[in-house]
Amino acid sequence: MTGKEVCWTTRNLDEGKRKKIIPERLASLCKKAYELTILCDAKVSIISFTPGETDIFGWPSLTEANVIVNNYLACPKKQGQYKLVEHGAYLQAIVNDPEKDIRKLEQIAKEKKMVNLFNQLVEGRKRFDEFDVSDIKCLQKLLVVRRAELDQRNIQLRENLANEIGANDSNARDENDGHP
Repeated sequence: MTGKEVCWTTRNLDEGKRKKIIPERLASLCKKAYELTILCDAKVSIISFTPGETDIFGWPSLTEANVIVNNYLACPKKQGQYKLVEHGAYLQAIVNDPEKDIRKLEQIAKEKKMVNLFNQLVEGRKRFDEFDVSDIKCLQKLLVVRRAELDQRNIQLRENLANEIGANDSNARDENDGHP
């Protein structure tokens, strides 16, 4: 026997169903909040509103919920105290973290592919005409990066050579001072 299918979000529902589901869920949430106040001796309040509507729901009442929130905000900040976060921003942060990791991994895979293609070309395992357009674009990017690295290394070597020549010239002048 299968259980009743639960709809976790009301975003995709039409307005009639949404307006019917939200009070049921708020009632369930208020029951849990009441249990939390009894079991943990904690002050709990719920404030709920729908953007674009003027109705604001507050539990245990709107004024009491407002007092609890103001008392919380008036407390001095302690080490490790949680900050207030909007639910949408919290969920977006959860979604963005893995996406950043995926983008980093994709970039690493792309770089390894470029190096592998370059090695295949240099070692003669593949001819240039066997590459497709995306492979050629990858090779082109790799060559631009490598060219920039070589130019930077060339500048460093020239600076080092100029410093060595300058040091040798001053040493040669010091040795020749006073000697015919």
